[in-house]
Amino acid sequence: MAPYKAVFEAGALSVMESYTSINGDPVVASSRILNDLLRSDLNFNGVLLSDWNEIYNLHDFHRVSATREDAVSTSLQQTSIDMSMVPSDTDFIEYGLNMLKEHPEQEARLRESVKRVIKMKLQLGLYDNPMPGKEFVGMVGNDKDKEVALEMARESIVLLKNENNVLPLPKSAQVFLTGHSADNVGYQCGGWTLTWQGHNGNVMFPHGVSVRKGFENLVGNDSFTFFNGLQVNGSISDADLAKAVELASQHEYTIAAIGEPNYTEKPGDIDDPSLPEGQEKFIKALSATGTKVIVILFGGRPRLLGSIPDNAAVIIDGMLPCELGGQAMAEILYGDVNPSGKLPITYPKDPANIAIPYNHRVTTRCMWDNCWIQWDFGAGLSYTKFNYSSVTTGESAEEDD
Repeated sequence: MAPYKAVFEAGALSVMESYTSINGDPVVASSRILNDLLRSDLNFNGVLLSDWNEIYNLHDFHRVSATREDAVSTSLQQTSIDMSMVPSDTDFIEYGLNMLKEHPEQEARLRESVKRVIKMKLQLGLYDNPMPGKEFVGMVGNDKDKEVALEMARESIVLLKNENNVLPLPKSAQVFLTGHSADNVGYQCGGWTLTWQGHNGNVMFPHGVSVRKGFENLVGNDSFTFFNGLQVNGSISDADLAKAVELASQHEYTIAAIGEPNYTEKPGDIDDPSLPEGQEKFIKALSATGTKVIVILFGGRPRLLGSIPDNAAVIIDGMLPCELGGQAMAEILYGDVNPSGKLPITYPKDPANIAIPYNHRVTTRCMWDNCWIQWDFGAGLSYTKFNYSSVTTGESAEEDD
């Protein structure tokens, strides 16, 4: 509890309860957690709000309330929640009023919530200035912001494999660009971009630069061929696969941008951390032509790659560089920018060894096997070479008297 206590002592004004339950007790209806622990033991007196729709989830998900109205009544009576995080839901108001009619003794409890909300608004100055910062709205997306976003993308991209120094590419190289993420800014950004689950494609990102657009900006359309039939779920028609293989055989370099769709939270949960089998087969088919395969990964988590590292000369983990990630990726591929990113995780190779904290020895989790990992925490290559030689010391400095 020490971190929470420190945050409250530092002046945190609000807290959000979570989607969890403890020993079958949903937090959103837990007097023990939200009254006894939070309010009494930790002495938090600020505003407590629910996570999105979580009060209704007592009915919809946790299945402990017969109706949504019952869920509202239960949560308001059993906890000290002050606000439901669904601002457009007017039914909640009606349900709350019905609860108060049936349980007038709860009026004092609701008044306490009203006081806490008003107090926070006063502390934030919202009654004097209901829209603070509105003068900065016109500055969003200015040139300085874009430059910062581009530099962040450049510095975050991680070069994981560069067999025989395939990269950087010469500007004169004839390249085949393919993959479902090669021309999709939405896949570069992931979830919680503009909307909850994010967006597929480029339409919602007028200032976005996909990998394809980054190539156009840097080397022009005549320096590469673009075609893609691969879907993010790994499916591809026989005709599109045959065309992709034919184009790969005609180019010295084939760049395939693959990975995950946009997602966040529960809709993005998966049972198997492997990439879709079709993506792996696609890379293998390209590699079989003799072209030098350069794989770009886009996604918010490490997916198991199977045979992909064996069939690719280069692997780059782009993660989620978002809008200007395609520009940064093109600059790194062609050597305008020296890759400097490092993995913030241990990249797994086997589903049995997928959760090794960076500061733990892998042998603590893998007593009876070799604990296969794909790349170590902190892995990341660059185009710079460092040579180390014997180190000698000069004359010793005289010690101070």
